[in-house]
Amino acid sequence: MKYDVKESYNKVCEHWNEVRRKTVINKCIADFTQQLKPHGKILDVGCGTGYPVCAYLADRGFEVTGIDISEKMIEKAKELGLPDAEFYVEDVLTFSPDGKYDGVIAFDSIWHIPHERQEDIYRIISDLTNPGALFLFTHGKEDGEIVGEMWGEPFYYSALNVKKVHSLLRQNGFEILLSQENYKEVTTGERDLLIVAEKRVY
Repeated sequence: MKYDVKESYNKVCEHWNEVRRKTVINKCIADFTQQLKPHGKILDVGCGTGYPVCAYLADRGFEVTGIDISEKMIEKAKELGLPDAEFYVEDVLTFSPDGKYDGVIAFDSIWHIPHERQEDIYRIISDLTNPGALFLFTHGKEDGEIVGEMWGEPFYYSALNVKKVHSLLRQNGFEILLSQENYKEVTTGERDLLIVAEKRVY
């Protein structure tokens, strides 16, 4: 069942870039941005070509780090020349930055992580964040793995059930601020699950 998600994204990169350049920011991300620490350090996991999310963050004075497994996507992101933004070809499972972040966005990205590593995600994000940091992500809502298709290329997806995700977040120091199933938005359509969580301050 496993497919090379990196190669699939490399293959659709040009089309992806064309589409995303015409896309406005999601309302959930705009709302999330207003809750972030001003001028904080923000990590975008699966940043793609950097537009519109990283561009939106940089324009509002945040220090942005974007990571993606697709080399071609990162090339496009670097071409944006965004202020206070850095982009790296990295997998969040092995990413080891010098400092920690005040916010993490993982919009449509962590569902590509292998099913057997899904439980690790929340510990990893916890390790990457400062106390009080906010974490927004979209995901599936049922346990399992599937292969879908986008623009003629296969894409692997996996998820845990919502109850398990909630449990893992709490185990790793997060308080759930919002958990919405079947989230709908004009910009990008419907998502099975949207969560916003805050890293507890001890």
